[in-house]
Amino acid sequence: MALEKRLQQYIQAGQTNINNDLLLHYQDIGMDNDDLALYLQVMRIQAQGNQATPKILAQVLHITETVVIARLKSLIARDLMVISTATKQVETYDFLPMIEKLVQGQKISTTPIMSDGKSTRREIFQTIESEFGRPLTPMEMQTIGQWFDQDHFEPDLMLLAIQEAVANNARSLRYIETILINWQRDQIKTPAQAQIAKQKRRGVTYTYDNLF
Repeated sequence: MALEKRLQQYIQAGQTNINNDLLLHYQDIGMDNDDLALYLQVMRIQAQGNQATPKILAQVLHITETVVIARLKSLIARDLMVISTATKQVETYDFLPMIEKLVQGQKISTTPIMSDGKSTRREIFQTIESEFGRPLTPMEMQTIGQWFDQDHFEPDLMLLAIQEAVANNARSLRYIETILINWQRDQIKTPAQAQIAKQKRRGVTYTYDNLF
């Protein structure tokens, strides 16, 4: 009887489809076995119309929420996933960037490269986490990624905007982004130009006399 009940549960659970191309080439685009397992669980949960929260993912994968969040952040940082917000309360994980990498035949380079901007991106992540005193959420990481990929803010200006936000006790990405947008609107492209603009705004002119 127990076996029949278990068989019914098995049938009713349904199936999660996975493209064979992904199974063959997921490592080529920088995914590992843990990434693949996380992806499958996310797709299963979302296909059922539910939200794949870190808590639920941690339960089914038998790992901690901290590990799940770190893995989700990593997928975003590697341009394999983005967060699509259906409503303010519901977040959906979208793996279209991963599929695009597969279709385009992109592979992780095995040879060293001089600079791909990733180290700078990590520096911004680490700086904000340090100043905020907490880890960034996947959504926050995606927002910062958009500063690089869509808004094309200068990393040096990002660091300066972070300092400005902290100095004003406004530890939020929205505040930092507002500063960056204002600088971009005013054609401010270097930290030096930003400092000059700040001095003018405050009506301060630095001369030799008032430096000492």
